[in-house]
Amino acid sequence: MSRSVPAAALLASASLWAATAGAFEIEKSDTRYVDRRYQCELSVKLDAPPDKVEAVLRDYERYPSLDTRILQARVLERPEPNVVVLETTVRVCFGWFCRNVTRVERVQESQYALAATADPHRSDVKFGETSTQLSPDENGGTLVHYRTSITPGFWIPAVVGRRWMLRTLEDASGDLFMNVEMRAKKEQEQEKAASN
Repeated sequence: MSRSVPAAALLASASLWAATAGAFEIEKSDTRYVDRRYQCELSVKLDAPPDKVEAVLRDYERYPSLDTRILQARVLERPEPNVVVLETTVRVCFGWFCRNVTRVERVQESQYALAATADPHRSDVKFGETSTQLSPDENGGTLVHYRTSITPGFWIPAVVGRRWMLRTLEDASGDLFMNVEMRAKKEQEQEKAASN
């Protein structure tokens, strides 16, 4: 009897590990405050193919379902092929200090890549650049390389606020891509079920 309990526990642990193997994995996460800019660099592995991940990332108006901090996302215009002018409103909190932050960005779309530049005249940021690069991994999943750099156009408490902002940036970026993976996998499964 004493041998069956550890064996059952070992089998359960192995099954749990096998079920999560290949799922969302952060390879690199780095946030820093440099030259008055909050910067985040993130490299993650997603257990979904690049075309499905790309489709989720380009479904801009559904961004609020990927992160509860995103209150609204809407395409303002498509001035030319592969270019989107996107407005997002995000709820940002640093302890007791919260505000809604609006950002209007010009997003350049290319295969497996997005590059966004904020318009400071229409945004609550003085500067903002974000790039997302996707590439296939050896197991049919996606490697994501994400970089963002932001200079807020509003006051953030110097010492504690900077730490909160960096932590929020890191957490929000990781959460977003975890949810991107879940949606991409769900949509892939729905396509498979519909084709059967």
